[in-house]
Amino acid sequence: MKISMIGPVYPYRGGIAYFTTLLAKKLSEAGHDVQMISFKKQYPAWLYPGESDKDHSPGREKVDADYVLTPLNPITWRQTLQAVLSFQPDKVIIPWWVTFWGPAFWHIITRLKRNGINVSVLIHNTMPHEARFWDRFLTRHTLEPADSYIVMTEKEKQRLLALLPDADNIESASLPIFHAFKHTGLPKTELRRQLDLPADRDIVLFFGFIRPYKGLHVLIDAMQILTERGSQADLLVVGEFWDQKQPYLTHISQAGLSDRVHIFDSYIPDDEIAAYFETSDVFAAPYIDGTQSAALKTAFGFGLPAVATDVINDDMVVSMGEHCKIVPAGDADSLAKAIETQLRREPQKQSQIDDLVARSWEDMLAAVSTHPQEVHHG
Repeated sequence: MKISMIGPVYPYRGGIAYFTTLLAKKLSEAGHDVQMISFKKQYPAWLYPGESDKDHSPGREKVDADYVLTPLNPITWRQTLQAVLSFQPDKVIIPWWVTFWGPAFWHIITRLKRNGINVSVLIHNTMPHEARFWDRFLTRHTLEPADSYIVMTEKEKQRLLALLPDADNIESASLPIFHAFKHTGLPKTELRRQLDLPADRDIVLFFGFIRPYKGLHVLIDAMQILTERGSQADLLVVGEFWDQKQPYLTHISQAGLSDRVHIFDSYIPDDEIAAYFETSDVFAAPYIDGTQSAALKTAFGFGLPAVATDVINDDMVVSMGEHCKIVPAGDADSLAKAIETQLRREPQKQSQIDDLVARSWEDMLAAVSTHPQEVHHG
């Protein structure tokens, strides 16, 4: 098939840009003719809470792309349309996760349809995690004209249907495992020396942008419970704070964990990510909202035993069985007990990881490359 994709790829940073890059590469490797159109500029500076939305580190996965679209510049909307129409794809894939793109994507989707081009929206989040009163209207208005939708969890499908109850052309495919981060080749003792982490304690890892819905405050409570029970586990928090940092520091201090929580408050380039996963013993995803976690899938790619809450409930997470304990969201005691159990579990072997990674992409590639005439309804 000829497939056009419109979304963020290298050098833009974050899980969705990384996923879109890998998806484009894997579609090409599967024999499809892929046109990748990315952003000339994503956000105005005032709208992006991080230091930068780009990461030029040399170890990152790359894909050929035309950097055309600026959501606030309608001239680039027309340029994007012209590029797609010149390519004449069988199908256009547009990722969706934030309503800031709404006006630009609505324009592009409606114009493509007028020209007989099939459009499928790949939904990471139907609505933003911290939704505002206008998000529901923008989401419905933007997504309604699309021909089909791809969701990654049953919960996300229900969220989509709550907005578009007549949508019956929905494909489901779990978020694949993010696996392409290069291993360090160093022993855990050396990694901990380099990161100034204790060599004689277990390490529980929380990784990614710190935002309210990710439940770091619940994990801090769970670590306090573990410490009071005599556990020798420390917490490693890695990622930029997209929430106020001081309340977390106060929480950590009041919990008596100042010497047991290690914070790396910065964006981690792709070529440095492996060190944090390889130095850790358990990965924790204590989300209180949301439907999926790219960081959790990355942990699977490193074979780490994991704990996640029941809001992250896709087929792959469930299929991990005892390797990923599922606990009720917001329940610090259950989270502590699950972490305690997982600290006794061995990491998966590399052969198991390789098999899991390969299988994890099958459903997504099938859903994205389904010919418009073969969409499964329902």
